[in-house]
Amino acid sequence: MKKLATIDLPRTNTNALEVLACYQAAAERAGAEQAKIQTFLEDAVQGDFEHLLRVVNTHFEISIAGS
Repeated sequence: MKKLATIDLPRTNTNALEVLACYQAAAERAGAEQAKIQTFLEDAVQGDFEHLLRVVNTHFEISIAGS
């Protein structure tokens, strides 16, 4: 599966809404199709915070900030 975008993993604790907004914005900046972003958002909110993080790892290439 092609990833929506590559994004630095935040070093601070964030809540679910901040995570969703951050990754949605990254996907939009990377030019991802709106339908794919919508699929990510719909899947991401179907469970708890751990589910959200698993969905993020499925849809995004994650890099560690500062490495």
